[in-house]
Amino acid sequence: MGRADVYSQPDAPDPMLPAELVRELAEAHLPTGVRLAGMAVDESGGEARVYLFDRADTDGGVAVKTQRPHRLRPRTSLAKEAVLLAALAGPLAGRIPAFYGYDAVDTTAGPIEFLVIGRVPGRAVVTGGLPESARSRLLRELADVLRAVHGLDAGELRSAGTLPTVDDAVALRARLEPNFADLVEHLVGRPDRWPLKVQPDRVAERALAALPTRLDAPPVPLHSNPGPTHVFTDEGGGFTGLIDFGDAYAAHPALDLRSWPDPADRILLREAYLDGQVANAEWDAVWTVAMIYADLGALTGPHPHAAPAAADLVERLGQL
Repeated sequence: MGRADVYSQPDAPDPMLPAELVRELAEAHLPTGVRLAGMAVDESGGEARVYLFDRADTDGGVAVKTQRPHRLRPRTSLAKEAVLLAALAGPLAGRIPAFYGYDAVDTTAGPIEFLVIGRVPGRAVVTGGLPESARSRLLRELADVLRAVHGLDAGELRSAGTLPTVDDAVALRARLEPNFADLVEHLVGRPDRWPLKVQPDRVAERALAALPTRLDAPPVPLHSNPGPTHVFTDEGGGFTGLIDFGDAYAAHPALDLRSWPDPADRILLREAYLDGQVANAEWDAVWTVAMIYADLGALTGPHPHAAPAAADLVERLGQL
């Protein structure tokens, strides 16, 4: 959790909901005739609990995503996720969760805010790994999805306050500064994790100072964390979908390319995203700062990509 994140009601109760109640809530939003079977619970998400159902009438499944009351924070919103999934249902059908409904209701179990969506098949990359032979193709498909997300006309969402927006260079620095501070806090005084002679706080200062003083590119909708936790694949590493738009916001598109811990993956994703286009100086400046941020993140704990992240960090610092 970053310094910008404050849970608004950390002591609120967080009961597991009865299966029949969750099924009843879900079926009210599903097409006529759809019936749910079984139920499993996924609590791996930080702010949400997800109730997973199979469909009794066909293959596939349904997920009921609930906001966990004690993890309620400003940047995460099921209502925002619902609006984005509905808006992206056409261009990204089959590559993001199908959207069935959203509601906030009072029940005998208390108030419940929930989202009813289709289950994306496969498993998260962070869980099952990724065959090297599938890596390049997967990142190309993810780049296609991100371009569609970034191309969404979200003006009404921004003006209504539904989609938090980083409007200019000052706001961009204000958003990144506390996140860099969190990483520095984890790295200061940890020589086992920090391989450079220059101290982490100086790296953060140099990175933030390298941000553009003006942004000409308009803010676009971002997923926020389209990395191994939220990208799903089949057994062979083929892309099956991108989940979890609850932390979405609008800002510079380069920020959405920093979520992969291996610098080589980030570079492949950048190349696929640009698709032969040449990035301008502004885009490259934001990209370089995002890469430094991601490299610092890979160094905050034992991580298989710590060594390449350290090497990439040295290279990026040389570009400042």
